[in-house]
Amino acid sequence: MKKFLASVAVVFGLLASVALPPAHGADVKIGYFDLQAVLDQSRWGKQAKEEFQAKKAEMESEVEEKSDAFQKARESFEKQQAMLDDEAKRKKVTELRQMQSEGEKLLMQTNTELNRLSQKLTAPIIDKIIEIVQKMGKDQKYDYIFEVQKGGLVYATEKTDLTKAVINELDKAGPAKP
Repeated sequence: MKKFLASVAVVFGLLASVALPPAHGADVKIGYFDLQAVLDQSRWGKQAKEEFQAKKAEMESEVEEKSDAFQKARESFEKQQAMLDDEAKRKKVTELRQMQSEGEKLLMQTNTELNRLSQKLTAPIIDKIIEIVQKMGKDQKYDYIFEVQKGGLVYATEKTDLTKAVINELDKAGPAKP
């Protein structure tokens, strides 16, 4: 029985060695790039980031203005509360709740709009980066190209890092801005 199992194992081993391609690492060309670095360092990425930051500051200013107005109204109410009758207190509390609700709604809308803006600004850049990397892969005969952060790459030598080449190509392809 042991001889039979050993024979079966040998046969499967031979079949596996014939069916599977050889694992020669020297024949495989692998590269990688860092998407976040490309977004941070390319002109197009910097331009998108500046546009996003400007809009974000503008929107946060509006939220801050509403928050300050609510804070002042609440402090004013706390100071005057003892001098107000029940009806005036109820009216003021209702106003404060409405101000708070409007502020929370504005904050949620701002966050949603900022997420949408971020997607709108980065999506065409990412599409172009993917196009560039695919072209680099074909032109430079890479077998595999990984993205560092999403690709699960744990180690790679710097000589296979394509990040700077991708930045250069994106700067050539992206919207021209000196």
